[in-house]
Amino acid sequence: MYRTSVVARTSFLLLSAATLALTLLAAGCSSSGEPRPPAGTAAVEASGVLATTNETIAFWEQRVQADAYDVTAYNKLADLYLRRARQTGDITDYARAQTALESSLRALPTGNVEAQLQLAFVRVSLHDFRGGLDLASEALKSLPDDPYGLGIVGDAQLALGQYDEAEATYLAMAKAAPGLGSFSRLASLYEIRGDLKQAELTWRNAVSIDGGTRPENSAWARVELGNFYLTHGRLDDAASAYDRALEAYPGYVHALAGQAAVAAARDDYDRAIDLYRGVTARYPLPDYVIALGDVYVAAGRPADAAKQYALVDAIDQLYRASGVNTDLQTAVFLADHDRNLEESLRTARAAAQDRPSIQSADALAWALYKAGRLDEARSHAEEALRLGTQQPLYLYHAGMIAAAQGDAPAARDYLGRALAINPRFHVLHADEAKRTLQQLGGKL
Repeated sequence: MYRTSVVARTSFLLLSAATLALTLLAAGCSSSGEPRPPAGTAAVEASGVLATTNETIAFWEQRVQADAYDVTAYNKLADLYLRRARQTGDITDYARAQTALESSLRALPTGNVEAQLQLAFVRVSLHDFRGGLDLASEALKSLPDDPYGLGIVGDAQLALGQYDEAEATYLAMAKAAPGLGSFSRLASLYEIRGDLKQAELTWRNAVSIDGGTRPENSAWARVELGNFYLTHGRLDDAASAYDRALEAYPGYVHALAGQAAVAAARDDYDRAIDLYRGVTARYPLPDYVIALGDVYVAAGRPADAAKQYALVDAIDQLYRASGVNTDLQTAVFLADHDRNLEESLRTARAAAQDRPSIQSADALAWALYKAGRLDEARSHAEEALRLGTQQPLYLYHAGMIAAAQGDAPAARDYLGRALAINPRFHVLHADEAKRTLQQLGGKL
């Protein structure tokens, strides 16, 4: 139901508002503003892992303080900052990693490919896709078959709408290192192109080839497979994939969020709220905070929803202050919730110009629709679907635009296809799609 962009998922860009979260936690509250639940076994284990990471970071920080030219220490320190960012969602650790890598490159400007590639990853993580692509491409001149570098290049190409180039890069990565990283990226590309059979097969290959030696990676792959199933209405398969992710990595926050999404799709709002509250208390990622707010709306608790939406605004401000480009995410959130539609349209246009992908085309179409600019909206909605993407939300947007134009046959087609793929594709929009389809004389 709530899936981040393919690029964000592939790169695992787990960013959150750490300053805000720490303030809330210090007050004894979760990100929902309600009392925090007691820490369970998973939370205790997570705190132990984090403590180990912090101890290791302290060691390498001492190394660079003692020797400003210790390139190995800078690179290791950057890697650890990125690890901690995955564990906590602390956006400031990306800035720390960037500073360490820039120091490494000052100390050793040439031949420092490891630092170049890690810095490229950081830039892609902060949605500077062109900067990341340029830096990773330059690094690959020295190591043309490096799987890590190829993955970064392909992810940036995908975000920028360079789909043929991304496919060639991912295939080269799969040739160099057939495994979880390369197969999962190809699966995401096949899904974008609407080839769901090939996408599922490739996801299954990615999961089956995983040796389980890195539990977090194993859990991530199973969550992504679950997300694939969830998008396409296979709730039982999605639930099973999330359960397996938790078996691989107990307490994995993204698997718990997946379980919450399944509960919401099954109209079990109490369970969805409980799960999302636990997730956002640990990891206030905007997607999850928005999802909690939407479930509150569906459950008839608008005041609680308003608190979540206000929190998203605060998180977005912190992201921007930390150098994260949030245009695309901001545009969709504002349009979805009828908040500052002028800003939604402005940021959607900026995103479409910066990265002309089908995702940005869909965001711009939806912002234009909410602004009442239907002809422009229709053009961009068709652009978003040009690859044959079977994304129910894109089809829903196209259907609502066509309905507003008075094109009932097209609206019935788009909305019918969205609901056929997944009758519960969104906790709020699915019901609106059904009502509109019925009003147009379509069949559910």
